[in-house]
Amino acid sequence: MARPLGPAPGHPGADPSVAHALVAESSTADLIVTGSQTGADRALALAVAASARCPVVAVPPGGAWRDDLPALIGVDEHLAVTTALTGFALAAVLGTGLRAVRCTGGRPAAGTPGAPAVLGDCARRHPGVPVDARVARSHPVSGLLRHARLAALLVVGCTPTGERSTSRRLLDRSPIPVVLVGPRVADREPAAGRDDVTSGDRVPSP
Repeated sequence: MARPLGPAPGHPGADPSVAHALVAESSTADLIVTGSQTGADRALALAVAASARCPVVAVPPGGAWRDDLPALIGVDEHLAVTTALTGFALAAVLGTGLRAVRCTGGRPAAGTPGAPAVLGDCARRHPGVPVDARVARSHPVSGLLRHARLAALLVVGCTPTGERSTSRRLLDRSPIPVVLVGPRVADREPAAGRDDVTSGDRVPSP
């Protein structure tokens, strides 16, 4: 059973009753979709992602799914398997590839850890999803936003760390839907990305 939510720490403006209702539904949902037009919308998305058992998709004004562009995921040595699986599964349902971007924070690429092993493990589970690995010598926020201009959606891990968290800053500025994968997301894939779903069940492009 989902735990009750009070006012979300670090997410002022999120309606606790709405957040609780969405979290309560998350154990039987593949995705929760919210808007991200206002600060309250973004606070709600983050508050729900902090406790939800499935990823939360925050869609900006004018945002739309595009199957002619890759899904984008930020990677580092702490990449969680649930975040990686979500990226691959959504790329699979869109019928596109996955661009994995490692931002080095200005450090030379040779001095930073390589792509985590979990990325390779998930790629073997989704052999039909091509992976384009990139390195950006920039802060994760600026580097991912640059790549977001040519991506269908952005997948990021999300922890409840407040107003200055990477996920909050990406939500504030991203021109494309942001998929927030919180710490309570189960190690499972959205149904659309599993082998037991037929092609007729794929989400249509807008």
